[in-house]
Amino acid sequence: MFKHVPITAAITGLIAVALPVEAPAARVATAGQLTCKDAAKLQFPAERKMRKAFKKECKQAYKASRATAAAH
Repeated sequence: MFKHVPITAAITGLIAVALPVEAPAARVATAGQLTCKDAAKLQFPAERKMRKAFKKECKQAYKASRATAAAH
């Protein structure tokens, strides 16, 4: 009986490594979607006022593109 325990544990470990569990946030990040807030932080890492202005413009552009897509 004890001979089967290490074999079973090894097989279970291989299966666990082969089947990765992904978090929903990880799927969003790998899909290439970037929020306006994250894009602003990348563009202006040290300037808070510029980030706020960039985020505002980004949101306006996003809403305009959504309205155009909904109209078609």
